[in-house]
Amino acid sequence: MNARPLSFVWIFVLLLAATACDSSGPGSFEREILVESYQQAGETLNPIRLSRTVPLDSSYRADDLAVRGATVVVERLADDGSVAERFPYAPAPDSAGLYLPDPAAADTPRVEPLRTYRLVADIPNGPTVRSTTTVPDTFSVVSINKDTARYQDEEQIALRVTPTRVPGRDQSFYIFSTESLEPVEDNLTPLVEEFFEDDDDLTLEDLRVTSSPILNEASYDKNADGTITIRLPWIAVAFTGPNRTRAQALDDNLYDFQRSQSAQGGGGGFSPGTIPNILENVENGTGVFGSYAATDTTVFIEKSEEP
Repeated sequence: MNARPLSFVWIFVLLLAATACDSSGPGSFEREILVESYQQAGETLNPIRLSRTVPLDSSYRADDLAVRGATVVVERLADDGSVAERFPYAPAPDSAGLYLPDPAAADTPRVEPLRTYRLVADIPNGPTVRSTTTVPDTFSVVSINKDTARYQDEEQIALRVTPTRVPGRDQSFYIFSTESLEPVEDNLTPLVEEFFEDDDDLTLEDLRVTSSPILNEASYDKNADGTITIRLPWIAVAFTGPNRTRAQALDDNLYDFQRSQSAQGGGGGFSPGTIPNILENVENGTGVFGSYAATDTTVFIEKSEEP
């Protein structure tokens, strides 16, 4: 299984909150099928998780809410919208609700950039869930201005990368995710250390992978040779020491979900009662069937100087 592009641990909480916000009062909650899958350009097909939503005042038990016995297929669509290839999935033997590319296949297919894929999941005694994603083009790092930087230095670590694109969109949207290679308490950045000390339920593993907000065209530089320069935001760094940082170009589904979940968390300047619902692209269900392209590099973050 490929590593997830972002810290999507919050997907369940946010989607359940969004569902609850649609309720007009007690007793109006309707359980939905929840989809979670992230496909990476150039890599083998990733798993798909199917479960059911619960009201906010209910406890979440993953095994109880897992969707069992579904017939799951991912289709690669041709330019005219017809089905070019079908890739059946099978239930994972040791994880209820998780579906894997058919283990009987000789090779697990790779996700082709700039192609459209459609998830079709027939739920026992339920609806047929569908969602499509158009995969961003792959890209790579041409150069990096420095691979060592002091935390919160004015000059950020900057990657010069080849451009990527998504058909039908005039700009690309990126997110940085940073994975600490030495996630020990002594390496926590000052701000994150405060949160860690104040929250008894927070673990170092919870903080090992962190993500930045969306970087749009206003956040990066277009260079004369066609490359672009994107800078690692310090907000995406939770630990000093060695870090693996990934720049990820998002498809429309991940972009919609990420920007709308930011509004759910209080961003965007919305007043109480006017926060929009999560933007999702799942027919007869909720969640994310999305795709992305990524490139990564390893950097070293030094501790900031004491005041």
